[in-house]
Amino acid sequence: MATDVLILGGFAFEDFSVPNEMPGGGNQAMVVHKLPGGSRVIDTLGPDDAPVAFTGQMFADNAFDQALALDAMRVAGEVIPLIWGGQTKQVVIEKFTFKVKRLPNWVTYDISCVVAQDPTQGDLTAVDSSVDSNVSSDLSSASSAATDPFGGAAVPAGTPPI
Repeated sequence: MATDVLILGGFAFEDFSVPNEMPGGGNQAMVVHKLPGGSRVIDTLGPDDAPVAFTGQMFADNAFDQALALDAMRVAGEVIPLIWGGQTKQVVIEKFTFKVKRLPNWVTYDISCVVAQDPTQGDLTAVDSSVDSNVSSDLSSASSAATDPFGGAAVPAGTPPI
């Protein structure tokens, strides 16, 4: 029988410490331009993953030490892997709070992680570089047109000077 395991950084949630629920999904980042007459132009900017927030309990002889280890990961503020349900995301622990119910055996916790990168979404920096090159090319063309509006062609007779 397979067991549920969730790994956050180097910490494995197992047995009683695995949360009962794990959220998924998020939003689509976008800008909506409202035009006269009620028309809209929507620019989609890509996925904006919701924070991965979960709650659970740790019931073990070292539960308090485990809570302190997770809190140290929050304090460090580093990007770490979150692995569960066959997925891996790079996250930063935004919030970690815990309550000691019975020392040292029982600790409840709440964790919220901000997704820094979802490997399934691919690398969006390639899109940025192509946009940059297109903008640079357009600016260059506009600059050339402004300095030489006829593109090096002969000026038609009778055209007033600019």
